[in-house]
Amino acid sequence: MKSYRQHLLFLAVLLPMLSSSVQAAPRETVTLCSDKAYWFPFTFLKDYRAEGLFVDMIKEVGLRTNTRFVIRPANWTRCLRLAKKGQVDGILGASYKEERAQWMHYPSDATSGKPSPFSMSLVDYVIATPLGSRYVFKGDSSSLPEPVRVPRSYSIASDLGKTGVEVKASFASDRAALLSLVKQKNGSAALLGSIANELAVNDGFLKGQYQIQTVKLKAKDYFLTFSHKSEMTEEKQGELWSALKSVRSDEELMSHFYESYAGKDG
Repeated sequence: MKSYRQHLLFLAVLLPMLSSSVQAAPRETVTLCSDKAYWFPFTFLKDYRAEGLFVDMIKEVGLRTNTRFVIRPANWTRCLRLAKKGQVDGILGASYKEERAQWMHYPSDATSGKPSPFSMSLVDYVIATPLGSRYVFKGDSSSLPEPVRVPRSYSIASDLGKTGVEVKASFASDRAALLSLVKQKNGSAALLGSIANELAVNDGFLKGQYQIQTVKLKAKDYFLTFSHKSEMTEEKQGELWSALKSVRSDEELMSHFYESYAGKDG
């Protein structure tokens, strides 16, 4: 009887200690850089803070993995530089490029040529042409009316350049590229589909001033990537990608996220 009571006393002391130990487990902090350019609904600035669908998704990943994410908005070239130097752990939303893979980790299926379930999203790019243009895009990028205007932060510019067309990638944003298209009334513009459609409806100056080609230019996966110089373990990176896959496949949750941006312009 005495032994039984001693056992109960031991458990009464041990269990609170174990509970306290679990509760006190520190969250790992991961610092990510996000493009501060207007990239609605994926990432954009609001009150000088990063907002958007990708931010919502990564917050949910943090809840599921006991991870604290710190997101630093910066222009795209600075994001790349910070990741390359290891001054941030990774980037929130980067397409795959072979040269980037020399210093950033991507999910293993990033080069498969098929949509990756581990990406943050499959993003559509479209072609816009001046209102009244008779050009019809049928999938041949080399036939695009020149110059092809592209925001300078988009890797699609180098893809188009390989087809031989004249690419003008000096624009600060999709809207800036469209403004040039509308004013000059020539050439074309390669843009993020969601932004091109949103500006066509909600922008007071651009509304009704250009047409979006029916055939899409391209669809590209955008990934959560990690710097080779980050101190994160491969196990942790895999955990975060797996959690991201789980979040993205949660249809009810993703529907809620998308609905929060419906009819808004960021």
